[in-house]
Amino acid sequence: MLVRIMKKASDVLLQLVRDCRGLASVEAAFFAPIFVLGALAVFDLGLAGTKRMELDQALRAGAQLSMINVNDETQIKNAALAALGEQSAGSVMEDGICQPDASCVTVNYACECADGTTHACDSLCTAGDIPSAYLTIAASRRHEGLLFPDMNLNTQIMVQTR
Repeated sequence: MLVRIMKKASDVLLQLVRDCRGLASVEAAFFAPIFVLGALAVFDLGLAGTKRMELDQALRAGAQLSMINVNDETQIKNAALAALGEQSAGSVMEDGICQPDASCVTVNYACECADGTTHACDSLCTAGDIPSAYLTIAASRRHEGLLFPDMNLNTQIMVQTR
């Protein structure tokens, strides 16, 4: 009797192994989540790349304003923020990343002599030459990912104005 039950069980098991009906459904059930996660990852990274390009574009707007002899750091910062469609800059939070839905923009104006030393912009260097003036505009923005953890998108541009 036990032999007959074992024989019947092995026959049923062999039929299941040989049966190919529904195989495509089983494969789809295994691979569909992987494809969906892959598509979400590509979308998430694409969104981060788009935000980074927007930051680059905003910094170029600030740099263009500095090229027409505007040295007011507040005006340049506001131009960069306007290019991003924002009224005011965000603040950096405790985790070192800019607050959500805001961009952190900083503008620094500095001068240096030909030997690389930092110097006041309104006086001549020790060698008697005019110091080079540099404007550094930096921007950062928090990217809240769908799959990936929050990341800080940073970019900066340096313009020699003199």
